[in-house]
Amino acid sequence: MKPLHYIFRLIALLATVWALSSCQKLSYTENDTTGEVSFNSQAVQSKQSPSSFKKEQPAVDYAIVEINQKTYSLPVYNLNGNIYTTAIKLPPGNYTLSKFLLMNKNQTTSDSSDDKIVYATPITGSQYANFVSHPAGFSFDVQTLNKTQVSVEVLRFKAEDYQKFGFDFTLIPQNTIREQRFDGRFIPNDPNNYSGSLYQSQTNGLQSIMPAIYKINVYRNNILVTSYNNESTLGEQVLTIQYPDDNQTTDQFRLDLYAYVKTGISFGYRFIHSWEFTDGQTLLHNNDGIIHFVIGNVQNTEANYIFGPVANLPENCVLTINHGFAPGSLGGYFDGIATDITPGFSLENSTFPSWCGTDTVSINLGHTYHMEVFSSLTPELLPAYARSATRWGQLNWLINHLDNYSFYDWDILQGAYWMILNDWDGTGHSMVSDANSIVRQMVRDAKAHSNFIPGYGQKAAVIFIPQHTDYAELTPKVQLVFTFITL
Repeated sequence: MKPLHYIFRLIALLATVWALSSCQKLSYTENDTTGEVSFNSQAVQSKQSPSSFKKEQPAVDYAIVEINQKTYSLPVYNLNGNIYTTAIKLPPGNYTLSKFLLMNKNQTTSDSSDDKIVYATPITGSQYANFVSHPAGFSFDVQTLNKTQVSVEVLRFKAEDYQKFGFDFTLIPQNTIREQRFDGRFIPNDPNNYSGSLYQSQTNGLQSIMPAIYKINVYRNNILVTSYNNESTLGEQVLTIQYPDDNQTTDQFRLDLYAYVKTGISFGYRFIHSWEFTDGQTLLHNNDGIIHFVIGNVQNTEANYIFGPVANLPENCVLTINHGFAPGSLGGYFDGIATDITPGFSLENSTFPSWCGTDTVSINLGHTYHMEVFSSLTPELLPAYARSATRWGQLNWLINHLDNYSFYDWDILQGAYWMILNDWDGTGHSMVSDANSIVRQMVRDAKAHSNFIPGYGQKAAVIFIPQHTDYAELTPKVQLVFTFITL
């Protein structure tokens, strides 16, 4: 028995003249050359009681069968433990069975919108196809004046497994198919940096403002439903996405937006933002019903969502904490030395001023760490303990507005960073002095600018998290290290 599934075998009788005892002999007109085909199922007992088919699943009320891209809804009946469909007449020839579903009416005989799939045959090439001998997509023959019963196997169906059966979500009748439409614009720092990319093939070529090329991954209850992208239209058409909303439950949806941007010396998709909502809720949109967004360095009042520049960062690096600290040689709390970074990224193999984000966890001087690298512009990707978007917005505002303060040094900055990121109480330790009035003024000012997004030519924090950090842990004993790059 396959885990969580019962397997049922449809028995091939391939009878030519004899019908079932409960059926009448076929009747044909003089010019009738059609044959008759029906389907029969029987439970295969495997570590289950003979009655498990009836007790553990809803009753089967009818079958949905797709043959040569035509769909039939067929009544069924039970005879001696077998499920039979009524027969349909087809001209003689070879046919392909592409879908086979056994359905329950959900106690609403006049409303099919809430009907449920009880059993289904996985489609050839799907994850569950190897659970059956003949997955959907196989062929059978119909002969003149013959009655044929075709062999099919079905598995117990769970809605969340529809992709494992190879199904499109539009197949599931108890779902409402939701739809949202997107149109994006991309504003690069320098269009010439996108020579050789898909953007160069757009109708107007490389421009200061271009139609965004992007993809959207759709999740329902944290399970990936489907993914859409607009590569085929080079971003020049509105992208329509669809997804299933179960009529019987409250569903939580998440849409992850990725933009096609510079990645090292090449081009690829980078995460931009996640939208979360419930059931039939829609995102902010204009009167045209379209969700407009901009990625880049411009304030566009017509856009529903404005995202800042995309930092061209590596996914990971090796970071060595230099021996000297408080201060480091470059004016930070200590010096960080990055290695194992391939060419083309904004963060390079170099030594740079670095800072600690957590005042309650130590870091080992002279030690080398394997780090994951994150942008403060996409804090949603960070582990839970470091994910606060408002705090990173405050930090980015402060580093870009130090001219507001007549005096500051590494000591004042490290204290302000601790207070912004980790709610430091101001009591000095680890070579950092007690928080003075400048530290507290910096923090007050920064907290008034939580939504700050740096633009091109400004600085943004780059965050280093040790590899294998638990992403769900809220208070891990892990130091957070960061530096700044110019966008």
